[in-house]
Amino acid sequence: MTQTIKNVIMIGASGNIGAAIFKAIVDSGKFNVSVLTRPESSNTYAAGIKVIKSDYSEASLVDALNGQDAVVSALGATGLSEEVKIIDASVKAGVKRYLPSEYSANSQNAKAAALIPFFGLKVQINEHLKAQESKGLTWTAIETGPAFDWGAQMGLVGFNINTQEALILDGGMKAFSASNLSQIGNAVVAVLSKPEETANQFIYIDSFTATQNEILAEFEKTTGEKWKVTESTTEACLTEGQALFAKGDFSGLLLLLKVIILGEGYGSDFTKDAVLGNEKLGLPDQDLAFTAVALATGKAI
Repeated sequence: MTQTIKNVIMIGASGNIGAAIFKAIVDSGKFNVSVLTRPESSNTYAAGIKVIKSDYSEASLVDALNGQDAVVSALGATGLSEEVKIIDASVKAGVKRYLPSEYSANSQNAKAAALIPFFGLKVQINEHLKAQESKGLTWTAIETGPAFDWGAQMGLVGFNINTQEALILDGGMKAFSASNLSQIGNAVVAVLSKPEETANQFIYIDSFTATQNEILAEFEKTTGEKWKVTESTTEACLTEGQALFAKGDFSGLLLLLKVIILGEGYGSDFTKDAVLGNEKLGLPDQDLAFTAVALATGKAI
């Protein structure tokens, strides 16, 4: 029997990545969209969006998820500890498809999972999801690399479009895959639209795959300005990042993410370390040149 998805509930719809996914699902016009929030949440949504409150107890979650065909999770790092509970409630509520909160670097890479604790937690969550297949719950995990357009506002992958500064690591020669926020949203809509073709698998996507040197050249070409460049190494970022993160300093996590994205052996080049699913999902082209122009001119991607 052909599986179709019509009723979709979103968790984490107000976060940076979650908001982009939520917008894409709503704008597609293909689904009846609901949002799951905690009772104390003050976030508001457009008319026609059903907001369901839950205290995250098992009974409350099962009640909230009843009648939903798919759950799309975009929980942040601090909320990932709730994911297994939500998955179990999804099974009891008869949900057909679960999209866990991935949308980042390659969490299936053992080296990456060992470096950052919440990546290791993602591995556990995905293993738990696989164990629910026999109970009727299907899943799709979407690996996107860093959210490039969002990250370019704050130097996530070494580039700050606002200050025109670049931090180049290890000579800038390591290629990595990255996705703009809208492309992440496009991928989620495509997965929900093609449930049979995307069931029970990891899907890797990008907007483009490039080196830091290629990105810097494109930004300097587009802005017509020579950027301020600082050279460093992933080894230095690793040492400093671990020390800061151990003290609870969030800036340490950003350094460790740079290591995972730009270091060797972390599976960050999806064109070589995985199989890109862009064509399978029918995703639009968002190459580096297109992205750089949009960011430099303040246009939406």
